[in-house]
Amino acid sequence: MLQKLLLSYIILSSIFACEKATVQKTYVKITTADGPEDILHDKKNNRILISCDERRDGKLPIGIIQQLNIATDSCTELPISNMPAIPFHPHGFDLQTIHNSDYLFVINHYKDATHTNSIIQFKIHADKLEFIKEYKHALLLSPNDLTVLPNGSFYFSNDKNSSNILEHLTNPYSGSVVYCDGMHTWKKVDSLMSFPNGLYNENDKLYVATSRNFALYTYTIQADGTLQNKKKLNSINGMDNLTDNGNELLVAVHPDELKFAALAYFPDILSPSKTFAIDKSTGKSTLIFSDDGAQISGSSTAVAVGDNLYLG
Repeated sequence: MLQKLLLSYIILSSIFACEKATVQKTYVKITTADGPEDILHDKKNNRILISCDERRDGKLPIGIIQQLNIATDSCTELPISNMPAIPFHPHGFDLQTIHNSDYLFVINHYKDATHTNSIIQFKIHADKLEFIKEYKHALLLSPNDLTVLPNGSFYFSNDKNSSNILEHLTNPYSGSVVYCDGMHTWKKVDSLMSFPNGLYNENDKLYVATSRNFALYTYTIQADGTLQNKKKLNSINGMDNLTDNGNELLVAVHPDELKFAALAYFPDILSPSKTFAIDKSTGKSTLIFSDDGAQISGSSTAVAVGDNLYLG
């Protein structure tokens, strides 16, 4: 089996079903642009899409979507057509097929003085992304990740209530989940959460991973976008992005939150990384990747493609 990493980078490692924890020892490192925060599998075009944004002070600003050729392990920038003259600093993103066309919805941070945030919708082509629409609203407070439904509506997580880090430290349960119908309706559908992070939806069920709530929550999605039947599916702490893997969800985990937070300011710190597979029905978790940070530090996303596991 092929064993690889996705490094400002990505790590690509082998993944396989087993009853006991599997810890990978060897990897292939695939160089990307700086700051690969989120990754996903574009199945139709047989490639990995990578949301890249260098966010450290003093570094050259960069905000692009890259594509990883699965056959060659080469990364190139995916061009964007019809993009308006707005800052582009992508964070979490999601791919959804709507009316037989594939779209990429991307959380965008302007990085301006007023901390403007938006969500941008692109149409996916084999050779480019085509700008379709920018969504802006006052409820885009501190968006982290999003998940898009087949009808074009979407949910996103605000990891805190503002861009003020002091507010987050003094009010740790300031996160929320927000719904937009894709047009004019925006509403907060859950709140008082400690750093809600990755989201995934399937068959009228919403999954929300939290980094500091010791919880992976599930909800039943209602026709108007509201949520019911909130349940805790799993209690691993430090969860980041969620990705689909059949009957399981893959979740990247930061087992040392202090080291992960420090990594934003001190890139040489080794922040341990783990990836778990969590059964969608039972919540049972299986450790499929673990590293002390020496191979990949602060891994935020895991994507399975065949027998391979890509870690950003």
